[in-house]
Amino acid sequence: MINMYSKHRIAPKRMLAAALLAGTILGGAGLNFAAVAQEKVVIAVSPLGADSNLYWTTTGAFIMPSMQTLVGNDPATGKYDNSQLAESWEHNEDFTSWTFKLHPNAMFNDDWGPVTAADVVHSFEIHTGDDAKLSGISKFKAMTITALDDHTVRFDMPSPDPDFLFSNAGRGSLAIYSKAQFDAEGIEGYEAAPAGSGPFKYEGREVGQSITFSSIKDHWTGVTAEFDEIEFRWVSEPSTRFAMLSAGEAHAVTLPRDLRDDASEAGQTVLSSSAGAMQTTMLFTGQFMRPDAEETRDARTYAWADQRVREAANRALDREAILEVLYGEGVGALPVYTMDPRFPGYSEEVAASFDENYGYDPEKAMALLAEAGYPDAFDNAEIPLVVTSLAGNPEFAQMAELVQAYFDVAGIKTEMREQDWATGNTAIRGFTADFITPMRNAPVRPSALGVQIFFTKHASPHLDIGDPEVNELGGQLVAETDPAKRGEILNKMFTRISDTYAHLPMATVPATVVVNSDLVEGWTFPGATSSGLSHYELIDLK
Repeated sequence: MINMYSKHRIAPKRMLAAALLAGTILGGAGLNFAAVAQEKVVIAVSPLGADSNLYWTTTGAFIMPSMQTLVGNDPATGKYDNSQLAESWEHNEDFTSWTFKLHPNAMFNDDWGPVTAADVVHSFEIHTGDDAKLSGISKFKAMTITALDDHTVRFDMPSPDPDFLFSNAGRGSLAIYSKAQFDAEGIEGYEAAPAGSGPFKYEGREVGQSITFSSIKDHWTGVTAEFDEIEFRWVSEPSTRFAMLSAGEAHAVTLPRDLRDDASEAGQTVLSSSAGAMQTTMLFTGQFMRPDAEETRDARTYAWADQRVREAANRALDREAILEVLYGEGVGALPVYTMDPRFPGYSEEVAASFDENYGYDPEKAMALLAEAGYPDAFDNAEIPLVVTSLAGNPEFAQMAELVQAYFDVAGIKTEMREQDWATGNTAIRGFTADFITPMRNAPVRPSALGVQIFFTKHASPHLDIGDPEVNELGGQLVAETDPAKRGEILNKMFTRISDTYAHLPMATVPATVVVNSDLVEGWTFPGATSSGLSHYELIDLK
């Protein structure tokens, strides 16, 4: 199944949202690039934060298609499957031990031999070394790994981890390298040309410019791309990527919303991931729900410490209009940040009541503010909104501007604060943050992991909202290993977060890519990676 929305209809926007959207859209007319040959697919994307063949020294935004993880993701559903190196897996009763059995016919490229448990152990060791920078790798450093036989490996961890598959699938905290290559060539061999075991063979890179792979015929997985080569080009300017697409110099490109619409109107096709690739929200910072917190460690003196103000802030937002401006079609409102129907704990009741409890109602927002005595009853009535773009999320600044506009209509005072992410993170980690900040969850984490990170003291204490009930439930979740009971606890956590208006949930967003409609028929990918793109072997050419 191909998920796409093509030839976007530009729906009428509410005047408030439209005013903030005004701007000039760049076009690609008059360019005369030579069209690419069909035997080579070109994908143009934003430059990587770290351009290296040593995956563990990067932040994990891009797994080369020549490399594989242990666990795969189904392209149509995003669910875990055995399309990568592990044929099967199991865990013990309390999730403190996970055992993976490798495909017996899995082979490394370039004649580096079969993939064995020794390769997994070796990869684990290099990924947990002192130079590891991968997001999410810290949990591996507390584990031990054992090769039980040539094709079976076991991970033992100090505490239960029911969501361990997430770290071994598209999220990719562990890519499997060849030990035989390392023994023969050392780290220099990896730097020059890591073997990998995927359906593509590494051919070379020009640092800061591009990286190229060739397709492997008769690959051990039985999957072979219909083209001979694939090249990724790192192109900073979205307008340049759009021009490459229009001229046929690229088969597929990533574009911001405005240029996606322009490309669609020009006859190109926008493809979206089969499952949600990202969730977005705006988080109130500080331990504003912790009754006994010291003022230096929470936001008790700020207006959002009052639940009536938090509800008013949510009621003031016309999410339908905001999301249409930011993302266009194919995007849905998010009832609770980190809650997702693919994972345990999803509350149908909370989702069904979202419009009733969070729907756009400026009159009710004003009434709630009046009841709370806002703004006179608050020492810090002005609410700072962070206006900063995050890599891969250029719409975050515009999101803050739209929120400010709706807050202004309801009578909520704001301050637009421009700060880089490093400054914001320093304030959050130091418990001195006094602002509302946009946040993303990409790829969408398992609910049990996400809710602990963003709302409790049990995973990322600096993001703890300070609610005793949510923290108590989080503690129960950490200790519980029964899947049914974990689902019940998660359901209660999401209900509590929703009932207390503990954040400003925004959207569930698919990953999108724009393809040249004369060159590409379709492409199915689940949005399960940090970049959103994967399953390149499924690109269907015309």
